[in-house]
Amino acid sequence: MSLTASVCLGLTLLLNVAPQVDPTLGNRRFHVGLETAAAMVLIFIAAVLLGRFRLNGSRRTLLKFAAVVILALDNLYSAVLTIAIDSVSTGGFATWTFAADGVVGSVLLAVAALLPDQPVRERTRGVLIALGTSVAILGVIIVSTALLADSLPGAFPDVPETGVELELLSEHLALLIAEFVTAACFAVAAVGFARLAEEEDDEFLQWLSIGSVIASVAFVNYALFPSQFTELLFTGDFFFFAAVATLLVGAVKEISREEAARIRTAVLEERRRVARDLHDGVAQELAFIASQMRWFQRRPADKEPLEQVIDAVERALDESRGAIASLSRPIDEPLDRALGHAALDIADRVGARLHLDLAKGVQVSPDWRDALLRISREAVANAVRHGRARTVSVELRDGDRVWMRVTDDGDGFDLDAPRSSQSFGLTSMRERAESLGGRFDISSTPGTGTTIEVVVR
Repeated sequence: MSLTASVCLGLTLLLNVAPQVDPTLGNRRFHVGLETAAAMVLIFIAAVLLGRFRLNGSRRTLLKFAAVVILALDNLYSAVLTIAIDSVSTGGFATWTFAADGVVGSVLLAVAALLPDQPVRERTRGVLIALGTSVAILGVIIVSTALLADSLPGAFPDVPETGVELELLSEHLALLIAEFVTAACFAVAAVGFARLAEEEDDEFLQWLSIGSVIASVAFVNYALFPSQFTELLFTGDFFFFAAVATLLVGAVKEISREEAARIRTAVLEERRRVARDLHDGVAQELAFIASQMRWFQRRPADKEPLEQVIDAVERALDESRGAIASLSRPIDEPLDRALGHAALDIADRVGARLHLDLAKGVQVSPDWRDALLRISREAVANAVRHGRARTVSVELRDGDRVWMRVTDDGDGFDLDAPRSSQSFGLTSMRERAESLGGRFDISSTPGTGTTIEVVVR
């Protein structure tokens, strides 16, 4: 921050000691273009701050958002005014409007840097209030200066309208005070943001600090070296545009950092999901196989554990193949397509005809998405292996609630009959649905097939 201030003040001295550049080298179109570009960049920065606020709910971030919105609208208004008016006078409402907007924006930034932080409970309401208040403040300033235009003093009360070179500090005292107050507020904001950046290790706040330093120097230039030609470009304008460009660099870096963080989070979540699938699926089946084999070693004449071991091996294979298939498919694959692929993968391997009736555009949480895929695989596999079904139907609907139904034309079974190897899969499906707060229903009678329905809640 100190280095930036030193460079900017050095450039100020150099530009004003060196031979002066004729201000008419600028032109109105160039001025309008830069003002519009600055406004668009500030709107972009406001959007970045809005994204930050949605994540952290910080009062400081909300105040920074409001300040940047005011500065963006001020630049946009300046560009529109330059286009609409043939000659923008240094007196009247235009000059005082811009001065007042600068004071309000810089004060809000300074307050955001110094005010103790606290969370905003109702974030949407907070954003609407901040946005509405910013627009209202700007509107009040514009209307007030327009109504008082005839009574407002000129920016240079002791200087003729044209043809006289302006002297140092030749502006109206009130305008000088406004510009120095704005510069001081930007300087205070710079110090506050630098302190917060160091405390929180926040790179975006570092860029806000540097941008505030340059903006402070810009308003010092406006005060020390004023111009009668407000539609043209002078040193203060160039410093302000440099401040906006600095904030743009910080905003772009912030987006890159946030994108990298989201990628890391997505990778971590995917690793956790795979670990959870392996734990709930393959690991559980292997543990069951191990326990049954120990039982078989103690009682080799009892063949019943072998049948259960074979079922567990088949389920473990299905789980491992399902995990591999899910890793090879796009993360954002629609639920209906993912469900169709999962059911078709099992049906092809067990030799069953599959009828799919899946509604498109169904949205569920990631946990429910994973549960529906696993339940559909288990249901199709059970229908063929234990019910000897020839055709299995899978339906997905999104009405009052999302529900999935798997129906087969197999042998069916008696729900009140003693526990069989098929009940392991049914228990797993029921527990998976009910653990997420859903409902699991099964209906079956011998000779009429089986229907499984899962209702998402």
